[in-house]
Amino acid sequence: MKKYIAALLLVVILATAAGYYVYDNRDVVASSPFRRDLPFGSMSNALTDKENNLYVIDNSKKTLVKLGPDGNVVYTVGVSDGAGEIYQFNELAADNEGNLYTVKTTLDSYGLTVKAEEIIRFTPEGEQDQSFFRKDYANKSERKRYRLGSLKSLKVSDGMLSFFVDDFNQVTLYKMAVGGTEPAPVFAAKLPEGKYVAGATGTKLGQIYVTARSGEIFRMLEDGRPELIYPLPGIDRTNRNFPEKLLLDGMGRLVYIDYYGETISRIDPAHPYIVEALLTKETAKQHDMQISSDNMPAVSIGADNSLTVVQEGKILRQRSDGSLIGSVTNGTYSAQTMRHKWFVWAMAAAALLLVAFAVKLLYFNIMKRRASLILKQMIVFVPVIVGSMIVLSYFIYTNFSQKLEDETIHELSLLARNGRNLIDGNKLEKMNSPLDYMTNDYKTFREKMDSVFEEVEDSGSRGFYRALYKVEGGSIYRIIEDADDVNMFNPFPSTDKNREVVQQGKIVTDQWQDETGFWIYALGPIYNSSGKIVGIFETSKNMEGILQHRRELLHNIIQNIAVITLILLCIFMLMTYVMLSSIRKLRSSAVAISKGNWDTVVDIRTRDEVSDLGDSFNVMAEHIRGYIEKVTRVSEAYYRFVPQQFLQYLEKDSILDVQLGDQVEQEMSILIVNIRSFYSMSKRLTPEENFNFINSFLNRFGPYVRNHDGLINKYAGAGFMALFPNEAEQALLSCLGMRKELELYNVHRARSGYLPIDIGIGLHKGPLRLGIIGEELRLEGNVISDDVNLANELEKLTEPLGASILVSDFIIRSLQDRELFQYRSLGMIRVEGKEEPLQLFDVYHGEPDTTRALKEKTKALFEQAVLLYQVGRFYDAREAFVQVIKINRQDKAAKLYFYLCDEYFQNGTTEDWNGTLSVS
Repeated sequence: MKKYIAALLLVVILATAAGYYVYDNRDVVASSPFRRDLPFGSMSNALTDKENNLYVIDNSKKTLVKLGPDGNVVYTVGVSDGAGEIYQFNELAADNEGNLYTVKTTLDSYGLTVKAEEIIRFTPEGEQDQSFFRKDYANKSERKRYRLGSLKSLKVSDGMLSFFVDDFNQVTLYKMAVGGTEPAPVFAAKLPEGKYVAGATGTKLGQIYVTARSGEIFRMLEDGRPELIYPLPGIDRTNRNFPEKLLLDGMGRLVYIDYYGETISRIDPAHPYIVEALLTKETAKQHDMQISSDNMPAVSIGADNSLTVVQEGKILRQRSDGSLIGSVTNGTYSAQTMRHKWFVWAMAAAALLLVAFAVKLLYFNIMKRRASLILKQMIVFVPVIVGSMIVLSYFIYTNFSQKLEDETIHELSLLARNGRNLIDGNKLEKMNSPLDYMTNDYKTFREKMDSVFEEVEDSGSRGFYRALYKVEGGSIYRIIEDADDVNMFNPFPSTDKNREVVQQGKIVTDQWQDETGFWIYALGPIYNSSGKIVGIFETSKNMEGILQHRRELLHNIIQNIAVITLILLCIFMLMTYVMLSSIRKLRSSAVAISKGNWDTVVDIRTRDEVSDLGDSFNVMAEHIRGYIEKVTRVSEAYYRFVPQQFLQYLEKDSILDVQLGDQVEQEMSILIVNIRSFYSMSKRLTPEENFNFINSFLNRFGPYVRNHDGLINKYAGAGFMALFPNEAEQALLSCLGMRKELELYNVHRARSGYLPIDIGIGLHKGPLRLGIIGEELRLEGNVISDDVNLANELEKLTEPLGASILVSDFIIRSLQDRELFQYRSLGMIRVEGKEEPLQLFDVYHGEPDTTRALKEKTKALFEQAVLLYQVGRFYDAREAFVQVIKINRQDKAAKLYFYLCDEYFQNGTTEDWNGTLSVS
């Protein structure tokens, strides 16, 4: 189970990582991996740099695309709308290093009112690295900007970034060195009184040109005075040949769009009477480009003075003389980009497969194809409940949305009908050209239109748009529109709807959708004093307002569905929980019995089928308890002969699993305990008294082994052998406990009229092998190890060395905190059966207080004497041991060393003496 949980965790982590990677590259997943081309759609501008890279504003001003000279896509940069705001790209400029500059425009949620503008720069790789010159339009006292702000004619020339700020009747030129951080104003010029800025171009003083909304082009002299250069007297044009989107090429010539003439024209300020037609309606057809007064292309001038003409999904490039360079309709993804696209799709597929595999692991391997009753019922009933609520909500939502639309159409119709009261048809009929821009009649019309809509907008409904058109000779011309990029007397296309207004005088409503949003509009006729229709008044509303209401309604519906579903789930789960409580009782009782709680009784009082099942369960449990009790008694009886710890060392769950030859090797502490002079004492006792005495002794001393995680492996009449698999401290603490118990035991024996006894304890640590020996019909657990014999020899040495607990240096080295115990080194001692001598230690921590105090007092002197003995300084060692004996006359080890020192000092040592102590 653990490995499946670990595998599930790993799969979830991998799926999460793959999903995050796909989410981080979600723009890649939006396009098919089989499609290598990037088609252009709603383009608004394009520009080429000196390296012949092509920069395009596409996707309704939402995306920047860079194509290399080979047509491969270098990068695409998108902009997403924020909360209550719409973002767009306007203007393009590129420097010699391949950096791209553009104006990021922030509009309100309806895409109408400009809230802010800033110039931003992208690196050659498409990363935004800097922003310059942010302009906010938050002051309500200022005149509103619609759709376009005041930043115009962004351009990079001669290592300088330049642009104009349009202040309606004057322009200010800002410049900044490429690589700088703060543009500064370098030139300001004002148009003649009554003239208003439509566009501006140029970067050098004396070559700055401004178009007025009344249709003129002015050159701004170095001292700021305007000079009219177009139209001059005698130029063949009407006042409606309005020059728009003014550009200045590298040869000082002006290129502009003529909506009325449906051409892209050029004039040389040095020869202003010559107007060249670079692209006409007829020549555009030759390049499969359809242009008209209501669908004119955008134009830019490249570093080589070539023209880049953009219309809808096609880019046309012309040389400065008008000859064709080529056309572009799409970009091509490079092989590297396609590989990245395939990799992202592969990661998406991998994420889905990992999720499926995770579900498989969870359901099949972890849940074992098991699901609770609550989950099964939820899977069935919840979708039915949620689906029913969704269907009901859909009808409520659609009815409410339709009502909102109907109310909007009704409101717009009333406003459009009111146009005849706002607009004087006679005065409208007198307007003939852009020269009428900002005349008294124009201002009067504008004020009346604004006043009505200001009252409407104050009510909380926003997104209204207004326009006034003039009907003349069967054609329709724009007169007043909210959009700042629309000038007077631009032709307006004739449609069935506006023809109904012109011909029948009806109030018509309709809707349309473009890159700015979804609109509902109403058209109403404007009459002159003779009853002739001379104009059309349009009121429209961006449906973002209604859509916002719809989204809020939908959000509320979804929220309510979620809340209701949650409440239903809670109620459903509560009811199911109560209904299943009896089954849970039965299950918990079964689990309790399976865990060994044999006294469990299930109490179910529901008086139904589950209650009957509970009674049967109790009867079954009673039989199981009886059987388990019998088996338990048998098992406990077995464990008295073969301890449970012994089975654990052999990694056996039960004595039933034990086989002849089972064995395991492990390092343990080996403890030998024996009663001194037991055999001489047992001769004075009857066999029954011997058994009673031994059982009494073992009953008092055996628990000290078990209490310190030890195991009594063998009883040997006068004592026992115990094993300790854990820390040596546990074995040593067991020894000290037995020494303390001995004092109490002897007090008890004295009260009963018995003589006291003494015990010797040997403690050693080393590897041993535990296993099962015997034959098939007679098995026994046993331990085989030389270290067992060594521990036994240590116990035998306790009496001649005067030690109650004798341990080897293997024990002392294994202690984690030696300061907890009192002991002294007895030196290197030769042990019978062991070729190499052992360093032994006398642990006197558990001896009577008097003996322990004397040994502690002489410890340093004793150990120093042992060291003198080991290096052969027998005289000094003898004197030191004499001092020890004077203090502690019962110190057998000191006496033994003293006699040997005296012997070796008087007679010398044998040839094989190596500093050890031999105890015979």
